[in-house]
Amino acid sequence: MIQRWVTQLSRSERARNFVKKIGLVRLANFGLRLFPLVNTLSGSRVKYRMAKLESIPLAQEMFGEQNLYEADGLPQRLETFADLGCNVGYFTCWLTHVRGGKSLRGLMVDANPEAVKEAQWHANVNHWSEVVVMQGLVGETDENERKDFFVYESNVCSASEPLIQEELGLKGKWDKITVPGILVEKLWKKQFGEKRCHLLKLDVEGAELNFLQKETQFLQRVDAMWIEWHAWATDFQTVRTTLEKANFKFVKILSENTLMGTAYFVKN
Repeated sequence: MIQRWVTQLSRSERARNFVKKIGLVRLANFGLRLFPLVNTLSGSRVKYRMAKLESIPLAQEMFGEQNLYEADGLPQRLETFADLGCNVGYFTCWLTHVRGGKSLRGLMVDANPEAVKEAQWHANVNHWSEVVVMQGLVGETDENERKDFFVYESNVCSASEPLIQEELGLKGKWDKITVPGILVEKLWKKQFGEKRCHLLKLDVEGAELNFLQKETQFLQRVDAMWIEWHAWATDFQTVRTTLEKANFKFVKILSENTLMGTAYFVKN
């Protein structure tokens, strides 16, 4: 009931502004830090929690409405994955759930330290012993080289540059931190050797083209991928052309608006 109410509230701009103005967001987040909402997905027993207000509508979309990703069309062999831009770890929860609770091996990487803590909680509580959770920046810099990164006051958004507030409606505060770079190919080989990456999810808030151009070796071991592109950094046709040159075949667009979209590709 609480999840449904907050989800409806989050979709009303006037309601969001009113709630924020009277300070309820800060109060609610304080309460959720002390007493997070924890749910268990029926059938898989995968646990997930909501420790910030913004995570509630995201969880509803991911687990309730199930309209962010599609289980149909997943690779027949799905044992390894990389979730780059993992946020709080809901994608891996969903992926494990649609596999009936079967554990995976793979990477969860995000540059936002608060999100990484939540992702690690999900890995721990669900006993994902072969899932490596790391803080780091992909596609933007070399290994261990530190780079400025900007974290939005809501945990649903962060980026290597403060995003355009007028276009996105992001009128809150951006905090600048520094984050070490990660070379995904090197990290993958260290953890999993020469194993294939059966599924890659790439959602790096505008750095997607940089990643595709920088991590060409890692892309060679990827069998399928969901990629979210962002209009302030690139366009779909550029993403598609880049991936087709890397021997990927376009399958479908899952969602698209004037600011961003998500598409599915498989290796030829």
